[in-house]
Amino acid sequence: MRPGSAMILSMTGYGTGTAKDDSLAVAVEIRTVNHRFLDLHIRVPREYQFLENEAASLLRGAISRGRVDVSVMVTNPAADAFQINYDLAHAYLAAVNKLNEEYNSICGNAERTTVPDMARLLGLPGVLRNSDEAAMERAGDTAEKIVKLMKESLQTALESVLVMRRREGAALRNDMLQNLATIENTAGEIRRFSQNAPVEHFEKLRARLDRLLTQSGAQGAIDPQRLAGEAAILADKCDISEELARMASHIEQYRSLVDANEKTGKKLDFLLQEMQREANTILSKSDTLEITHRGISIKTDIEKLREQVQNVE
Repeated sequence: MRPGSAMILSMTGYGTGTAKDDSLAVAVEIRTVNHRFLDLHIRVPREYQFLENEAASLLRGAISRGRVDVSVMVTNPAADAFQINYDLAHAYLAAVNKLNEEYNSICGNAERTTVPDMARLLGLPGVLRNSDEAAMERAGDTAEKIVKLMKESLQTALESVLVMRRREGAALRNDMLQNLATIENTAGEIRRFSQNAPVEHFEKLRARLDRLLTQSGAQGAIDPQRLAGEAAILADKCDISEELARMASHIEQYRSLVDANEKTGKKLDFLLQEMQREANTILSKSDTLEITHRGISIKTDIEKLREQVQNVE
């Protein structure tokens, strides 16, 4: 539905369409909002239930994700609201008169006469008809004709929906790329702080041991080789270079998917889960305030992206 374009689609959209001929008009209204899967809700008049499958088939070919509410209305603009089937009404009256005669004959009461209630007469099946049903009978309209008008109006409504979804998608793309750039910059700051981690671990460990030796009153110097070995073990446990490398890879993939010519909502959501996992690991390994603060900032920006991705098809 978007040939030659490379753009994400929002799941928010609205559109209407109408198609008509001399005897009938079909109007379609479509509203779409976000949903994990494709969730179709199609409302058609009871006498035109055959339109539901046709509409669902067209919608599935154009929309792959989101809740889609569709309302289909069929009217006859040239007709009155209701029409009376006089032939059937006369038949009902004739049946009442005949029953009345038979009742009087059995009961021997020739003067008893039953006056029909007009309101009840109009309520009998088939007497008062919707003008659209009557118009179809007079004009000989076929199901194929109704389907053709429905498809035309639905296609018009769909085009409006897709225009809105593209427009909303473009705004989402810009917002997501801004948040992604913030995450990338913050990860770069964490990387710079982490480069000094081995030296900082060494100095912290030596200062801690010196303090313990002083408090205990022990004599002698700390073995430099043993100190260096312990510092190396501690630095390895706190190493976040792999997490930062994977975070950078996820960011690059995310940026690529934002401009991919495919439906990317679910893939983007999965990438954000992976990015959140890396951020959690970085925080669990962090022992400096500088990295901790920036790790929390990354988690916050990832949550912003996840909220935005919930509306991406």
